Amino acid sequence: MFSPLEQFEVTDLISFKFNGVKLILFSNISLFLTILMFLTLLLYTDFLKNKLLPKTFLKVFFIFILNFIESLLRENVTSSNKFLQVYFPYIFIIFFFVLQSNFIGMVPYSFTLTSSLIVTFSLALGTFVGLNIVGILIHKLAFLALFLPPGTPIVIAPFIVCIEFISYIARVFSLSIRLFANMMAGHTLLKILAGFT
Repeated sequence: MFSPLEQFEVTDLISFKFNGVKLILFSNISLFLTILMFLTLLLYTDFLKNKLLPKTFLKVFFIFILNFIESLLRENVTSSNKFLQVYFPYIFIIFFFVLQSNFIGMVPYSFTLTSSLIVTFSLALGTFVGLNIVGILIHKLAFLALFLPPGTPIVIAPFIVCIEFISYIARVFSLSIRLFANMMAGHTLLKILAGFT
């Protein structure tokens, strides 16, 4: 690699041309997603299968992360244990997906999945759509009160609703671009510093 940005290029591994259009069947993103899936299955089946084994570093690490995510949810979700049990698996999966893809990206000559905007945008959009579906199912029409803060004068209410709606939609882009930019900047800096040494 001659440029620090070459590590972020999406390259096609299996592709073919159909009517003059190049169709990518398998890229480096697909390869590292497959590696991440197998690594996850290997780690979690071993963790779940050996519940009674002595505590190893990996087991202690998993328990620490489980407790961290549970405390995070207890602070941000209602006090009902029902909601905690419903949201915990999704938050756990997203957390570990980002954590493992960043760890895999630290391996030399590998690809950081979260440095691809399509991966981070897919995560943010899926979460956004799911959040809205759950919010509408739980709160019905009261969910729309999110766009009008209490105590807003009627005269400026239409403008406030427009501004709140735009900022609510912009969260998808801001979250995905923030993770993408942080990963790209961090790994570029590591590559540059490694090149200096």
